[in-house]
Amino acid sequence: MMNRMTTLGLDERLERVLAYALIWISGLILLVVEKNRNVRWHAAQSLVTFGSLSLVVLALQFLHGVLGLLPLFGWLIGFGLSLLINLLGWLMLLLWLWLMFMAWLRPDYRLPFFSRLADNLV
Repeated sequence: MMNRMTTLGLDERLERVLAYALIWISGLILLVVEKNRNVRWHAAQSLVTFGSLSLVVLALQFLHGVLGLLPLFGWLIGFGLSLLINLLGWLMLLLWLWLMFMAWLRPDYRLPFFSRLADNLV
C-alpha cells in the first residue's frame, strides 16, 4: 500500500486516526483544514458521532442537575440519570478507541447511523 500524503504533510493513515484523537474537536479542525477526501470524511464522522453524543451527555447532566434538586423523586431519577451518563461515557470511550483502530486499518470504515450524517458534511 502506498503512503499518501495529506495537506498537512502527514501520512493519510495517521491523519485519519488524528481525526478522532481529540474527540469532536480534532474532527472539526481537520474538516476545516484538510483537503484529502478520506481524512475529511473521518473528520466529519468524528464530528457528527462525538459531537452528538457529547450534546446528549451534556443535556442529561443538565437534567440530572435540575431534577437532583427535587426531594425523593428527583433523587431516584437522578440516580438513573447518573447511571445512564456513566454508561454513555464508557460507550464513548470504547467507540473512540474502536474508531481510531479502524481508521488505522480501514480507510472506508463507516458507522451505521452516523456515517449517513457525515456524508452530508463532506
